[in-house]
Amino acid sequence: MYTKLTTITLALALLTLPVALTGCGESAEVAPEATATPAATATPTPAPQLENFSVKDKTLEYLTSFGTNSWNNENSKDIAEKIRMKAREDKENTFTYLEIADSIEKGDVQNVKKLFTKIGGVLPASVAGRYPDPTPEPDPTEAPEITTFADADQELGARALNLARNYLEKDLSQEIRDEALAVILKSLEFIVKENQSKFKEMAIAIQKDDEATVEKLYGELLPLYQGKSDSAAATAAPEPAAAKDDILHLKGKSDQATDFFNLKSGIAIVEATDAGDSNFVIYLYNEAGDSKEMLVNEIGPYKGKSLVVIPEDGKYMLKVESDGSWKADITQTIPDNIKSAPVKLSGKGNDVVFAKLQSKLTRFTSKHVGKSNFAVKVNDSLLLVNEVGNYSGSTAEAIDSEGTYVFAVEADGQWSINIE
Repeated sequence: MYTKLTTITLALALLTLPVALTGCGESAEVAPEATATPAATATPTPAPQLENFSVKDKTLEYLTSFGTNSWNNENSKDIAEKIRMKAREDKENTFTYLEIADSIEKGDVQNVKKLFTKIGGVLPASVAGRYPDPTPEPDPTEAPEITTFADADQELGARALNLARNYLEKDLSQEIRDEALAVILKSLEFIVKENQSKFKEMAIAIQKDDEATVEKLYGELLPLYQGKSDSAAATAAPEPAAAKDDILHLKGKSDQATDFFNLKSGIAIVEATDAGDSNFVIYLYNEAGDSKEMLVNEIGPYKGKSLVVIPEDGKYMLKVESDGSWKADITQTIPDNIKSAPVKLSGKGNDVVFAKLQSKLTRFTSKHVGKSNFAVKVNDSLLLVNEVGNYSGSTAEAIDSEGTYVFAVEADGQWSINIE
């Protein structure tokens, strides 16, 4: 029997479900959208035929829009799902298509680009320039290549078992257990027939919190997939220690220029604190020094979050002006459990928050109790409010596409944003 740990949150993944930000001008890999939960008694249905769907055209559409204002996570997920459907129809390219879908969901644009050329696609110069080939580096954690149905059975079976192991070792919420059910059921058609019923029963038992059944089936299936479960653990469900590695911790005292660090294209959230009494300013520079972003410009002491859009993968540094001790934690990870509108967001001081919005005309009612500037910007482009001091008012904006949106708030007091 396994002991549950109640303080650990698990990020589930099959073919590594992405943490991707929807609707953002420059995207980042972020927290997974909740997968629709199939009925517990349902069996996988045959994928519909897609007569007019071109994998090549849709992959190019993804590459062209990713990282721009038109990019949307829901559209990307839809493209990935339909490419998987085409993988079932096109036996010659089955595993290449599966890998393309997997890479789209992970936001691995470089691999999508490589596979696009593999299926005969030609990248426009504008797209190729945005995603230059990186210097090859050995990656000891790289997932094994799937080239046969036996490989798919072993890899997806091992990942399903990893989900079961995490269920047995951790206290998972009902939402995550529902997602585990959906993830395992989606993989059944690539698992050998003699094991499909056991995996299905195990998935349903996870969803129903039937620990005894999960433990029994896990023990029966583990010997059949022993060779892959450890590698699957690294890609499917990182432990909390790995998740902490996603946060870059910087600190110092007085004026300082930090060492260079790596950031990926997309959004970055900087949570800064300063113990000084005078000006506290943080600039972000790229390696060439020709791109400068002011992240913070306040009078200390200070604590707050700032949003910055990273235009491309590369090395960056902070230039800090302070008369005291300071810290800056940088993350490019989108939080879990993002709430959907209608929702009320609230906080104090500078902050970065998220909400899932629908594609429709949306009303935003904002309030601020403070003396300084109050500004609210959505996806670093849409300015909802820009006032000074106490404020109470509303506006309506047309949201073009459904997805997750990021709100950057500048304030010196209590604030709230009611989204309807």
